[in-house]
Amino acid sequence: MKKYVIVSTYPETGSKNIGDQLITTALVNLLKFVKGDEISISTVWREQDWDEIKEELNNADAIIFACLAIRKSMHCKEYPYLDKIIELNTPVAVIAAGTSLDVTKSKESAYEDFSKETLLLLEKLDKKCLFFTTRGYLTQAFCERINMNNTHFSGDVAFFDETYGAKKFEPNKIIKKIVISDPHRAKMYLNSFDSLVKGMRELYPTAEITVALHGNEPTIEAYAIREGLKVSKIYENRYEGLRIYDNADLHVGYRVHAHVSALKRRVYSYLLEQDGRGCDYGLTLEKKISVPNYLPSSRFKLLNLADRVMLKFFGFNTCKASTVEVEEMIALIKNDSNYGFIKFNKLEEQICGFSTKLTESIKQLP
Repeated sequence: MKKYVIVSTYPETGSKNIGDQLITTALVNLLKFVKGDEISISTVWREQDWDEIKEELNNADAIIFACLAIRKSMHCKEYPYLDKIIELNTPVAVIAAGTSLDVTKSKESAYEDFSKETLLLLEKLDKKCLFFTTRGYLTQAFCERINMNNTHFSGDVAFFDETYGAKKFEPNKIIKKIVISDPHRAKMYLNSFDSLVKGMRELYPTAEITVALHGNEPTIEAYAIREGLKVSKIYENRYEGLRIYDNADLHVGYRVHAHVSALKRRVYSYLLEQDGRGCDYGLTLEKKISVPNYLPSSRFKLLNLADRVMLKFFGFNTCKASTVEVEEMIALIKNDSNYGFIKFNKLEEQICGFSTKLTESIKQLP
C-alpha cells in the first residue's frame, strides 16, 4: 500500500478558513479517484513543528503540497520546513500552487519583493518535484518569470468533485436564494460589503439572502445581525459547511473557494477580487464573472500623517476598499440576469478540463 502525505494549508486554529479544508478534501478525493482506495493518505499542516512530522514525511512514498501558497517569505513563514522536505529522499509533488501577488499597482511589478531565500527554495523545489502544477494564469506567469521550468497550468484542484462532473449550467434560473461570502480583512471591506448587500437587496427584493462566514472573523457577523440577515458560520463545520451552496441559485462575494464551490455545483457565481488570489481566478476563468475590488495602493501607507489627513479630508480613504467596484458588479449581474445568465453556458467544460489535467498529473505519483 502506497503512503501519501499531504501538506495542507488548513489552520486548525485561528481563521479556520474552510476554503483551505476544501483544497485538502478535494485532493484526497482526487487521489482515491486516480489511485483507488488501496492507498494510505495522511495530512500535516504547513506550519507544524518539524520534529512532530519528520518521520512521517521521511517514510512516505510521496509528499504532496495541496495548493502550495507561494508567498514572498514562504521559506520562513508559510513553510518553515520546506528546505528540510527538499533534502529528503522522498518524492515530492505540487498540486495547483497559487500566489497572492500585489496587484494594486503600487510597485513597478507584481513580482517584486520576493526574498532571495524563497526564490532559491522555489528553484530547488521545482527541480525536485515529480510535477508542479499551478491553479491560475498569474501564478503560472510568475513561475515562468523566475525560471521555474517544471511548472504547468492545471486549474484549482478544489474544482474536482465526481458528484457534479456531468452537470451543466442551466439558463433562466429564478433567483430565490442568494449566498454572499464574507471578505478577508473585514474591517477594511465593511463599506464594500454593505454596498454589496444593499445592491443585491435592491436587485432581488424577494430573494432570501444568507451571509456565509468562511472564516472566524466577527465583524461581518455583527453587521449581518444588525441588518437582519441570515448568517451561517460555515467555518465551524469544515467538512460539510460548503454544502450551503447546494441549494443556492446565486453566489456573490469575496471568497475564491465560495466561487469555486458554487461554480462546480453549476450555481451562478460572481467574485469580488480582493488581491492576487482573486485576480488569478479572474484571469483564468473564461467568462467575465469577477471584478477587482483591491484595497488602495500600498504606496499611500508611505505618506506622512499630514498628507494622509489631507487625503481623508477630501474624501479619499486610504484604508478602506472602494464601493465603486461593487456598483460595477451589481451592473454586471443585472445585465446577465436580463439575459437569463446565458453567459455561464459551457463554462462547465473548462471546469471539467481542470480535473482532466490534474488527473494526468496524479498518475505520475509512485
